[in-house]
Amino acid sequence: MLKKWLLASVFFFSGASGSSIASARELVIAFEHCLQGSTALDAMARSQMLVRNLATAAVPQAMFLIKTKGVDQKDKARLALYSDKGHLLVNAGHGHSLVTRSDLYAYEIGILKANRILQPYAGYKQHVYFSYLHEFGDANIQRGLADFLQERGYRPAFTGENSMRGVDQYLDQLYQQKSRGKRPVNMALLESTYVDLIAQSLAQEDAKAFNLLGYSPRQVLVLQENDLAAYFIVALVDRLVEQGWKMIAAETALDDPIANPIAANRWGGNGYLNAITRLPDELVAYPRVLGARKTRVDSFLQARIPGLLE
Repeated sequence: MLKKWLLASVFFFSGASGSSIASARELVIAFEHCLQGSTALDAMARSQMLVRNLATAAVPQAMFLIKTKGVDQKDKARLALYSDKGHLLVNAGHGHSLVTRSDLYAYEIGILKANRILQPYAGYKQHVYFSYLHEFGDANIQRGLADFLQERGYRPAFTGENSMRGVDQYLDQLYQQKSRGKRPVNMALLESTYVDLIAQSLAQEDAKAFNLLGYSPRQVLVLQENDLAAYFIVALVDRLVEQGWKMIAAETALDDPIANPIAANRWGGNGYLNAITRLPDELVAYPRVLGARKTRVDSFLQARIPGLLE
């Protein structure tokens, strides 16, 4: 596992302000768990706030991983908003799940269904990010999917493999519980907690990559499309820029031939690091799978904003 290359001096929640590497570091912002329904924020209002704040933060082009099952007319209006503002829509399948029985034909149909729904949007360029290609599943199915996608001219998308991926969804769930109960939340503390957690975890991934490669490769930071992202994306990007990151357009990274997973290992590269080193993928942490991470996150929250857990 790549964790053995992690710099000994970098620990999660260590308070590190970022990498000490002087060279420029480039970052793509991506969103998953997209098109969530209304919560404390109306769904469309959330999307409008998010794109407005991405522009304020000078993010040139974010990447939205879209699963299309259940998409209705309101969701299509949100997709049009993202597309019209220049962001990249990525086909993440229709309704597949990693916990359901593997079926190559069903996966192919799901990709085709999603393609049909996304095709009208200018922001969709037939990039595909399909979870089963990046996990330790049936190798025959993975090879079949790779052949299917390549034969039909689809283009690969890849993300970061941050070990804390999806924890921001847990923070949002805690916030929503408070909101539903009409209990006050110190939003300034919540913002600083959100920013610190994500910035520190990205610094950890960057240190790991630098220790392995001798330089900082591009990274793709995956966030959840939720209320907290809409509220806090400006503060987060400001912090990352302070730490030496430059925000770049998603297509810039995806079209880079050096890191293109087709050139490296035929769609198997989940992240930039795997694509350029040909090292095997690690399992991706998904939003609802906190596992052992929950204890660590709860301890951090208890120290920073204890009322959130009450």
